[in-house]
Amino acid sequence: MPVQSPPGVLFIMADDWSRIAGCYGDKVIRTPNIDRLAERGVVFDNAFCTSPSCAVSRANILTGQHSHTHGQFGHCHGIHGFTTHRHMMSTPRLLKHHGVKSGLIGKKHVAPDEVYPFVYEDGCSPSNLHTFGDAATTFLKSVEGQPFYLHVGLFHPHRMGAGFGNEHIEDGLATQPYDPASVPVPQFLPDHPQVRIDLADYYQAVERYDAGVGVVLDALDTSGRAANTLVVVTTDHAMPFPGAKASGFDSGHHCPLIVASPRHAKSAGQHSAGLVSWMDFCPTVLEYFGIDAAEMITRQADHQPQIPNVYLADHLPGRSLAPLLEQPGAGADEPWGEVYYSHNFHEITNYFPYRVLRGRQFKYVQNLAHELATPMPTDLFRSKTWSAVRSDNLMQMGERPTAAFVHQAGEALFDIQVDPAETRNLIAEAEHRDTAEQMRAKLMAFRHDTRDPWLEVSWQRGEADAITLEE
Repeated sequence: MPVQSPPGVLFIMADDWSRIAGCYGDKVIRTPNIDRLAERGVVFDNAFCTSPSCAVSRANILTGQHSHTHGQFGHCHGIHGFTTHRHMMSTPRLLKHHGVKSGLIGKKHVAPDEVYPFVYEDGCSPSNLHTFGDAATTFLKSVEGQPFYLHVGLFHPHRMGAGFGNEHIEDGLATQPYDPASVPVPQFLPDHPQVRIDLADYYQAVERYDAGVGVVLDALDTSGRAANTLVVVTTDHAMPFPGAKASGFDSGHHCPLIVASPRHAKSAGQHSAGLVSWMDFCPTVLEYFGIDAAEMITRQADHQPQIPNVYLADHLPGRSLAPLLEQPGAGADEPWGEVYYSHNFHEITNYFPYRVLRGRQFKYVQNLAHELATPMPTDLFRSKTWSAVRSDNLMQMGERPTAAFVHQAGEALFDIQVDPAETRNLIAEAEHRDTAEQMRAKLMAFRHDTRDPWLEVSWQRGEADAITLEE
Protein backbone atom coordinates (compact mmCIF):
# COMPACT_ATOMS: atom_id res chain seq x y z
CA MET A 1 0.00 0.00 0.00
CA PRO A 2 1.46 3.42 -0.97
CA VAL A 3 2.39 5.74 1.87
CA GLN A 4 0.00 8.68 2.12
CA SER A 5 1.62 12.08 1.68
CA PRO A 6 1.52 14.65 4.48
CA PRO A 7 -1.53 16.91 4.56
CA GLY A 8 -1.71 20.06 2.49
CA VAL A 9 -4.12 22.98 2.08
CA LEU A 10 -4.59 24.86 -1.19
CA PHE A 11 -6.50 28.11 -0.73
CA ILE A 12 -7.43 29.83 -4.03
CA MET A 13 -8.93 33.29 -3.78
CA ALA A 14 -10.51 35.49 -6.43
CA ASP A 15 -10.44 39.26 -6.31
CA ASP A 16 -14.06 40.60 -6.30
CA TRP A 17 -16.06 37.51 -7.36
CA SER A 18 -19.77 37.10 -6.67
CA ARG A 19 -21.67 33.81 -6.82
CA ILE A 20 -21.40 33.65 -10.60
CA ALA A 21 -20.62 30.04 -11.52
CA GLY A 22 -22.41 27.09 -13.00
CA CYS A 23 -22.52 25.36 -9.60
CA TYR A 24 -24.49 28.37 -8.30
CA GLY A 25 -27.05 28.10 -11.06
CA ASP A 26 -25.77 30.79 -13.42
CA LYS A 27 -26.76 29.71 -16.94
CA VAL A 28 -24.57 32.22 -18.80
CA ILE A 29 -21.12 32.03 -17.24
CA ARG A 30 -18.55 29.41 -18.30
CA THR A 31 -16.74 28.07 -15.22
CA PRO A 32 -15.77 24.46 -16.03
CA ASN A 33 -12.87 24.23 -13.55
CA ILE A 34 -14.81 25.59 -10.59
CA ASP A 35 -17.77 23.38 -11.45
CA ARG A 36 -15.57 20.27 -11.60
CA LEU A 37 -14.24 21.08 -8.16
CA ALA A 38 -17.83 21.52 -6.92
CA GLU A 39 -18.60 18.00 -8.10
CA ARG A 40 -16.07 16.61 -5.63
CA GLY A 41 -16.59 19.14 -2.86
CA VAL A 42 -19.24 20.98 -0.88
CA VAL A 43 -20.85 24.13 -2.26
CA PHE A 44 -21.81 26.62 0.45
CA ASP A 45 -24.96 28.53 -0.47
CA ASN A 46 -24.83 30.96 2.45
CA ALA A 47 -21.18 31.99 2.75
CA PHE A 48 -20.42 35.57 3.76
CA CYS A 49 -17.24 37.58 3.76
CA THR A 50 -16.96 39.61 6.96
CA SER A 51 -15.65 42.78 5.33
CA PRO A 52 -16.13 43.53 1.59
CA SER A 53 -12.74 45.13 1.03
CA CYS A 54 -9.66 43.50 -0.51
CA ALA A 55 -6.89 43.98 2.07
CA VAL A 56 -9.18 43.86 5.10
CA SER A 57 -10.81 40.63 4.00
CA ARG A 58 -7.44 38.97 3.43
CA ALA A 59 -6.36 39.96 6.92
CA ASN A 60 -9.65 38.57 8.27
CA ILE A 61 -9.01 35.26 6.51
CA LEU A 62 -5.40 34.86 7.61
CA THR A 63 -5.76 36.05 11.23
CA GLY A 64 -9.21 34.63 11.93
CA GLN A 65 -10.18 37.99 13.44
CA HIS A 66 -12.69 40.67 12.49
CA SER A 67 -11.70 43.95 10.83
CA HIS A 68 -12.04 45.95 14.05
CA THR A 69 -9.75 43.56 15.94
CA HIS A 70 -6.69 42.79 13.80
CA GLY A 71 -5.73 46.40 13.08
CA GLN A 72 -5.63 46.35 9.28
CA PHE A 73 -8.66 48.59 9.09
CA GLY A 74 -8.23 49.29 5.36
CA HIS A 75 -5.82 48.97 2.44
CA CYS A 76 -2.13 48.52 3.22
CA HIS A 77 -0.58 49.89 0.02
CA GLY A 78 0.36 53.37 -1.16
CA ILE A 79 -1.18 56.29 0.69
CA HIS A 80 -3.56 54.08 2.66
CA GLY A 81 -1.02 52.45 4.93
CA PHE A 82 -3.08 50.33 7.31
CA THR A 83 -1.22 47.32 8.71
CA THR A 84 -2.09 44.38 10.92
CA HIS A 85 -1.12 44.74 14.59
CA ARG A 86 2.36 43.24 14.97
CA HIS A 87 1.30 41.08 17.89
CA MET A 88 -1.38 39.35 15.80
CA MET A 89 -0.95 35.71 14.90
CA SER A 90 -1.82 34.47 11.43
CA THR A 91 -2.18 31.14 9.69
CA PRO A 92 1.34 31.18 8.17
CA ARG A 93 2.83 32.50 11.43
CA LEU A 94 1.33 29.69 13.50
CA LEU A 95 1.91 26.98 10.91
CA LYS A 96 5.60 27.91 10.92
CA HIS A 97 5.75 26.84 14.59
CA HIS A 98 4.42 23.43 13.55
CA GLY A 99 6.76 22.78 10.64
CA VAL A 100 4.17 23.51 7.96
CA LYS A 101 5.64 25.48 5.06
CA SER A 102 3.45 28.30 3.74
CA GLY A 103 3.61 29.74 0.26
CA LEU A 104 1.90 32.73 -1.32
CA ILE A 105 1.36 33.16 -5.05
CA GLY A 106 -0.11 36.25 -6.65
CA LYS A 107 -1.80 39.01 -4.68
CA LYS A 108 -0.80 39.36 -1.03
CA HIS A 109 -2.22 42.74 0.03
CA VAL A 110 -1.58 42.28 3.77
CA ALA A 111 1.18 43.68 5.96
CA PRO A 112 3.58 43.56 7.77
CA ASP A 113 5.67 40.60 6.64
CA GLU A 114 6.49 39.57 10.20
CA VAL A 115 2.81 38.80 10.80
CA TYR A 116 2.53 36.94 7.49
CA PRO A 117 5.86 35.05 7.16
CA PHE A 118 5.31 33.00 4.01
CA VAL A 119 8.47 31.03 3.27
CA TYR A 120 7.83 31.26 -0.46
CA GLU A 121 6.35 34.22 -2.34
CA ASP A 122 5.86 34.85 -6.05
CA GLY A 123 3.87 37.88 -7.12
CA CYS A 124 3.14 36.40 -10.57
CA SER A 125 1.69 38.37 -13.47
CA PRO A 126 -1.93 39.56 -13.38
CA SER A 127 -2.11 39.25 -17.16
CA ASN A 128 -0.44 35.85 -17.50
CA LEU A 129 -2.18 33.04 -15.70
CA HIS A 130 0.48 30.53 -16.78
CA THR A 131 2.84 32.06 -14.22
CA PHE A 132 0.51 30.89 -11.44
CA GLY A 133 0.84 27.30 -12.58
CA ASP A 134 4.63 27.61 -12.82
CA ALA A 135 4.86 29.15 -9.34
CA ALA A 136 2.56 26.50 -7.83
CA THR A 137 4.68 23.76 -9.38
CA THR A 138 7.87 25.31 -7.99
CA PHE A 139 6.42 25.60 -4.50
CA LEU A 140 4.95 22.09 -4.45
CA LYS A 141 8.29 20.61 -5.52
CA SER A 142 9.98 22.50 -2.67
CA VAL A 143 7.68 20.92 -0.06
CA GLU A 144 7.87 17.36 -1.30
CA GLY A 145 7.30 15.03 1.65
CA GLN A 146 6.27 17.93 3.93
CA PRO A 147 2.93 19.43 4.99
CA PHE A 148 2.12 22.70 3.24
CA TYR A 149 -0.27 25.62 3.02
CA LEU A 150 -0.42 27.36 -0.38
CA HIS A 151 -2.32 30.65 -0.56
CA VAL A 152 -3.10 31.72 -4.14
CA GLY A 153 -4.38 35.24 -4.76
CA LEU A 154 -5.53 35.50 -8.36
CA PHE A 155 -6.10 39.03 -9.67
CA HIS A 156 -9.32 38.37 -11.58
CA PRO A 157 -12.11 39.49 -11.75
CA HIS A 158 -10.94 42.78 -10.17
CA ARG A 159 -11.24 45.89 -12.30
CA MET A 160 -8.01 46.85 -14.04
CA GLY A 161 -8.52 50.50 -14.85
CA ALA A 162 -11.86 51.45 -16.39
CA GLY A 163 -12.53 47.85 -17.44
CA PHE A 164 -11.49 44.39 -16.39
CA GLY A 165 -8.30 43.83 -18.39
CA ASN A 166 -9.81 41.27 -20.74
CA GLU A 167 -7.86 42.78 -23.62
CA HIS A 168 -4.65 41.47 -22.01
CA ILE A 169 -5.04 37.78 -22.79
CA GLU A 170 -2.09 35.44 -23.19
CA ASP A 171 -2.00 32.60 -25.70
CA GLY A 172 -3.70 29.40 -24.63
CA LEU A 173 -6.03 30.94 -22.03
CA ALA A 174 -8.14 33.21 -24.20
CA THR A 175 -11.78 33.73 -23.23
CA GLN A 176 -14.64 34.77 -25.47
CA PRO A 177 -16.54 38.01 -24.86
CA TYR A 178 -20.08 37.86 -23.49
CA ASP A 179 -23.08 39.44 -25.17
CA PRO A 180 -24.32 42.35 -23.00
CA ALA A 181 -27.88 41.37 -23.87
CA SER A 182 -27.39 37.87 -22.42
CA VAL A 183 -25.97 38.67 -18.98
CA PRO A 184 -28.40 38.83 -16.05
CA VAL A 185 -28.61 42.19 -14.28
CA PRO A 186 -28.57 41.78 -10.46
CA GLN A 187 -31.54 43.18 -8.58
CA PHE A 188 -29.42 45.94 -7.04
CA LEU A 189 -28.26 47.41 -10.38
CA PRO A 190 -30.15 49.37 -13.05
CA ASP A 191 -30.86 47.62 -16.34
CA HIS A 192 -29.00 50.18 -18.43
CA PRO A 193 -26.94 49.64 -21.64
CA GLN A 194 -23.71 50.78 -19.99
CA VAL A 195 -24.35 48.54 -16.98
CA ARG A 196 -24.85 45.56 -19.28
CA ILE A 197 -21.60 46.32 -21.09
CA ASP A 198 -19.86 46.54 -17.71
CA LEU A 199 -21.40 43.24 -16.58
CA ALA A 200 -20.45 41.47 -19.82
CA ASP A 201 -16.85 42.58 -19.30
CA TYR A 202 -17.05 41.33 -15.69
CA TYR A 203 -18.38 37.94 -16.79
CA GLN A 204 -15.39 37.50 -19.06
CA ALA A 205 -13.09 38.34 -16.15
CA VAL A 206 -14.85 35.72 -14.01
CA GLU A 207 -14.18 33.17 -16.74
CA ARG A 208 -10.52 34.16 -16.66
CA TYR A 209 -10.51 33.55 -12.90
CA ASP A 210 -11.87 30.09 -13.61
CA ALA A 211 -9.01 29.53 -16.06
CA GLY A 212 -6.57 30.49 -13.30
CA VAL A 213 -8.22 28.04 -10.92
CA GLY A 214 -7.74 25.34 -13.54
CA VAL A 215 -4.05 26.12 -13.98
CA VAL A 216 -3.39 25.87 -10.23
CA LEU A 217 -5.47 22.70 -9.78
CA ASP A 218 -3.57 21.11 -12.67
CA ALA A 219 -0.30 21.88 -10.88
CA LEU A 220 -1.64 20.24 -7.72
CA ASP A 221 -2.72 17.12 -9.62
CA THR A 222 0.65 16.87 -11.36
CA SER A 223 2.48 17.15 -8.02
CA GLY A 224 0.85 13.99 -6.71
CA ARG A 225 -0.35 15.78 -3.55
CA ALA A 226 -4.06 16.12 -4.43
CA ALA A 227 -5.13 12.97 -2.57
CA ASN A 228 -4.41 14.53 0.84
CA THR A 229 -4.94 18.22 0.11
CA LEU A 230 -7.90 20.29 1.28
CA VAL A 231 -8.88 22.69 -1.52
CA VAL A 232 -10.76 25.93 -0.90
CA VAL A 233 -11.97 28.12 -3.80
CA THR A 234 -13.51 31.43 -2.83
CA THR A 235 -13.07 35.22 -3.01
CA ASP A 236 -12.12 38.15 -0.82
CA HIS A 237 -15.58 39.68 -1.34
CA ALA A 238 -18.30 40.13 -3.93
CA MET A 239 -18.45 41.95 -7.27
CA PRO A 240 -16.87 45.39 -7.88
CA PHE A 241 -20.11 47.26 -8.55
CA PRO A 242 -21.88 50.04 -6.62
CA GLY A 243 -23.96 48.56 -3.83
CA ALA A 244 -21.79 45.44 -3.58
CA LYS A 245 -18.06 45.90 -2.95
CA ALA A 246 -17.33 48.04 0.15
CA SER A 247 -20.99 48.13 1.18
CA GLY A 248 -22.96 46.53 3.98
CA PHE A 249 -25.60 45.07 1.70
CA ASP A 250 -25.67 41.33 1.13
CA SER A 251 -24.74 42.04 -2.48
CA GLY A 252 -21.25 42.81 -1.16
CA HIS A 253 -21.01 40.07 1.47
CA HIS A 254 -22.81 37.04 0.00
CA CYS A 255 -19.99 35.14 -1.71
CA PRO A 256 -19.08 31.85 -3.39
CA LEU A 257 -17.33 29.12 -1.44
CA ILE A 258 -16.46 25.61 -2.58
CA VAL A 259 -14.46 23.28 -0.30
CA ALA A 260 -13.20 19.88 -1.42
CA SER A 261 -11.87 17.70 1.38
CA PRO A 262 -10.35 14.29 0.66
CA ARG A 263 -11.41 13.28 4.17
CA HIS A 264 -15.07 13.89 3.35
CA ALA A 265 -15.42 12.34 -0.10
CA LYS A 266 -18.92 11.06 0.67
CA SER A 267 -20.16 14.67 0.67
CA ALA A 268 -19.01 15.28 -2.90
CA GLY A 269 -21.37 17.39 -4.97
CA GLN A 270 -23.61 18.41 -2.07
CA HIS A 271 -24.71 21.89 -1.05
CA SER A 272 -24.79 23.25 2.50
CA ALA A 273 -27.30 25.83 3.71
CA GLY A 274 -25.25 26.74 6.77
CA LEU A 275 -24.49 30.42 7.33
CA VAL A 276 -20.70 30.51 7.41
CA SER A 277 -18.20 33.35 7.27
CA TRP A 278 -14.57 34.09 6.52
CA MET A 279 -13.90 33.84 10.27
CA ASP A 280 -14.27 30.08 9.81
CA PHE A 281 -11.32 29.63 7.44
CA CYS A 282 -8.54 29.87 10.01
CA PRO A 283 -10.04 27.27 12.42
CA THR A 284 -10.76 24.98 9.45
CA VAL A 285 -7.16 25.09 8.20
CA LEU A 286 -5.72 24.60 11.67
CA GLU A 287 -7.96 21.62 12.38
CA TYR A 288 -6.95 20.01 9.09
CA PHE A 289 -3.35 20.08 10.31
CA GLY A 290 -4.36 18.86 13.78
CA ILE A 291 -3.55 22.17 15.49
CA ASP A 292 -5.66 23.54 18.35
CA ALA A 293 -7.06 26.91 17.26
CA ALA A 294 -6.66 28.21 20.82
CA GLU A 295 -2.92 28.30 20.21
CA MET A 296 -3.45 31.31 17.95
CA ILE A 297 -4.34 33.39 21.00
CA THR A 298 -1.75 31.79 23.28
CA ARG A 299 1.11 32.62 20.93
CA GLN A 300 -0.37 36.01 20.18
CA ALA A 301 0.13 36.88 23.84
CA ASP A 302 3.87 36.32 23.39
CA HIS A 303 4.00 39.06 20.74
CA GLN A 304 1.63 41.67 22.15
CA PRO A 305 2.94 45.10 23.12
CA GLN A 306 2.02 46.78 26.37
CA ILE A 307 -1.42 47.96 25.37
CA PRO A 308 -4.71 47.71 27.29
CA ASN A 309 -6.16 44.21 27.28
CA VAL A 310 -9.45 45.65 26.08
CA TYR A 311 -7.93 45.90 22.60
CA LEU A 312 -6.58 42.34 22.53
CA ALA A 313 -8.50 39.39 21.11
CA ASP A 314 -8.82 36.53 23.55
CA HIS A 315 -10.34 33.92 21.20
CA LEU A 316 -11.00 33.12 17.57
CA PRO A 317 -14.61 34.06 16.75
CA GLY A 318 -14.98 31.46 13.98
CA ARG A 319 -15.21 27.67 13.98
CA SER A 320 -14.10 24.84 11.76
CA LEU A 321 -16.23 23.97 8.73
CA ALA A 322 -15.40 20.27 9.21
CA PRO A 323 -18.86 19.36 10.61
CA LEU A 324 -20.49 20.76 7.46
CA LEU A 325 -18.00 18.96 5.25
CA GLU A 326 -18.92 15.76 7.06
CA GLN A 327 -22.68 16.43 6.95
CA PRO A 328 -23.58 19.31 4.62
CA GLY A 329 -27.25 19.01 5.56
CA ALA A 330 -26.45 19.97 9.14
CA GLY A 331 -26.12 23.56 7.94
CA ALA A 332 -29.88 23.92 8.22
CA ASP A 333 -29.61 23.51 12.00
CA GLU A 334 -29.69 26.44 14.41
CA PRO A 335 -25.94 26.47 15.30
CA TRP A 336 -25.27 27.58 11.71
CA GLY A 337 -28.03 30.18 11.59
CA GLU A 338 -26.25 33.55 11.86
CA VAL A 339 -23.07 35.44 10.99
CA TYR A 340 -21.60 38.84 11.86
CA TYR A 341 -20.12 41.49 9.55
CA SER A 342 -17.64 44.20 10.48
CA HIS A 343 -16.26 46.95 8.23
CA ASN A 344 -14.37 50.22 8.79
CA PHE A 345 -12.43 51.45 5.73
CA HIS A 346 -11.83 50.45 2.14
CA GLU A 347 -9.34 53.03 0.91
CA ILE A 348 -8.41 55.67 3.45
CA THR A 349 -10.90 57.98 1.72
CA ASN A 350 -13.69 55.41 2.11
CA TYR A 351 -14.71 55.55 5.77
CA PHE A 352 -18.11 54.04 6.44
CA PRO A 353 -17.94 51.70 9.46
CA TYR A 354 -20.80 49.32 10.16
CA ARG A 355 -21.60 46.23 12.21
CA VAL A 356 -24.17 43.65 11.13
CA LEU A 357 -25.92 40.57 12.49
CA ARG A 358 -27.24 38.44 9.61
CA GLY A 359 -29.73 35.68 10.40
CA ARG A 360 -31.69 33.43 8.09
CA GLN A 361 -34.69 35.73 7.90
CA PHE A 362 -33.70 39.06 9.43
CA LYS A 363 -30.64 41.26 9.11
CA TYR A 364 -29.84 43.95 11.66
CA VAL A 365 -27.46 46.80 10.74
CA GLN A 366 -25.66 49.55 12.67
CA ASN A 367 -24.08 52.21 10.42
CA LEU A 368 -21.68 54.00 12.75
CA ALA A 369 -21.07 57.03 10.51
CA HIS A 370 -24.47 57.27 8.87
CA GLU A 371 -24.22 61.07 8.74
CA LEU A 372 -21.82 60.59 5.82
CA ALA A 373 -22.85 59.83 2.28
CA THR A 374 -21.72 56.34 1.34
CA PRO A 375 -18.19 56.81 -0.06
CA MET A 376 -17.30 55.11 -3.32
CA PRO A 377 -14.11 53.10 -3.94
CA THR A 378 -12.02 54.62 -6.70
CA ASP A 379 -12.58 51.82 -9.21
CA LEU A 380 -16.34 51.81 -8.66
CA PHE A 381 -16.72 55.59 -8.96
CA ARG A 382 -15.01 55.51 -12.37
CA SER A 383 -16.88 52.45 -13.60
CA LYS A 384 -19.28 52.46 -16.55
CA THR A 385 -22.03 51.56 -14.12
CA TRP A 386 -21.69 54.46 -11.69
CA SER A 387 -20.90 56.86 -14.53
CA ALA A 388 -24.28 55.93 -16.05
CA VAL A 389 -26.06 56.41 -12.73
CA ARG A 390 -24.51 59.85 -12.39
CA SER A 391 -24.80 61.07 -15.98
CA ASP A 392 -28.38 59.89 -16.46
CA ASN A 393 -29.45 60.77 -12.90
CA LEU A 394 -30.85 57.29 -12.34
CA MET A 395 -33.15 57.30 -9.32
CA GLN A 396 -33.29 53.52 -8.99
CA MET A 397 -30.46 51.03 -8.84
CA GLY A 398 -32.62 48.05 -9.64
CA GLU A 399 -34.99 47.47 -6.75
CA ARG A 400 -32.91 49.70 -4.49
CA PRO A 401 -33.48 53.49 -4.62
CA THR A 402 -30.23 55.27 -5.41
CA ALA A 403 -30.85 57.68 -2.52
CA ALA A 404 -31.18 54.77 -0.07
CA PHE A 405 -27.77 53.52 -1.18
CA VAL A 406 -26.06 56.92 -0.96
CA HIS A 407 -27.67 57.95 2.35
CA GLN A 408 -28.20 55.04 4.72
CA ALA A 409 -29.96 54.99 8.08
CA GLY A 410 -28.04 54.69 11.32
CA GLU A 411 -29.96 51.55 12.22
CA ALA A 412 -31.81 49.15 9.96
CA LEU A 413 -33.70 45.87 10.05
CA PHE A 414 -34.44 43.96 6.86
CA ASP A 415 -36.50 40.84 6.21
CA ILE A 416 -34.12 39.13 3.80
CA GLN A 417 -36.60 36.43 2.83
CA VAL A 418 -39.25 38.92 1.73
CA ASP A 419 -36.93 41.76 0.70
CA PRO A 420 -33.57 40.37 -0.48
CA ALA A 421 -32.63 43.71 -2.07
CA GLU A 422 -32.87 45.37 1.38
CA THR A 423 -35.18 48.17 0.28
CA ARG A 424 -37.57 48.39 3.25
CA ASN A 425 -36.20 49.32 6.68
CA LEU A 426 -38.41 47.73 9.35
CA ILE A 427 -36.61 49.17 12.37
CA ALA A 428 -39.45 51.50 13.38
CA GLU A 429 -42.32 49.09 12.75
CA ALA A 430 -44.09 47.94 15.89
CA GLU A 431 -44.59 44.35 14.75
CA HIS A 432 -40.81 43.91 14.45
CA ARG A 433 -39.86 45.68 17.69
CA ASP A 434 -39.02 42.47 19.57
CA THR A 435 -36.88 41.16 16.72
CA ALA A 436 -35.00 44.47 16.53
CA GLU A 437 -34.39 44.56 20.28
CA GLN A 438 -33.14 40.97 20.37
CA MET A 439 -30.78 41.43 17.43
CA ARG A 440 -29.57 44.80 18.75
CA ALA A 441 -28.67 43.16 22.07
CA LYS A 442 -26.87 40.28 20.34
CA LEU A 443 -24.89 42.61 18.10
CA MET A 444 -23.83 44.78 21.03
CA ALA A 445 -22.77 41.66 22.91
CA PHE A 446 -20.72 40.63 19.89
CA ARG A 447 -19.06 44.04 19.78
CA HIS A 448 -18.14 43.82 23.47
CA ASP A 449 -17.02 40.21 23.10
CA THR A 450 -14.71 41.09 20.19
CA ARG A 451 -13.50 44.27 21.94
CA ASP A 452 -14.64 46.66 19.25
CA PRO A 453 -12.87 50.05 19.62
CA TRP A 454 -15.78 51.66 17.75
CA LEU A 455 -17.91 51.06 20.84
CA GLU A 456 -16.62 54.48 21.88
CA VAL A 457 -18.67 55.99 19.04
CA SER A 458 -21.81 54.21 20.22
CA TRP A 459 -21.13 55.14 23.84
CA GLN A 460 -20.78 58.83 23.03
CA ARG A 461 -24.18 58.63 21.35
CA GLY A 462 -25.67 56.97 24.41
CA GLU A 463 -26.24 53.69 22.57
CA ALA A 464 -23.76 51.41 24.39
CA ASP A 465 -21.70 50.92 27.52
CA ALA A 466 -18.23 52.44 27.37
CA ILE A 467 -15.05 50.43 26.98
CA THR A 468 -13.03 50.39 30.17
CA LEU A 469 -9.61 51.39 28.90
CA GLU A 470 -7.83 50.40 32.10
CA GLU A 471 -9.02 46.82 31.84
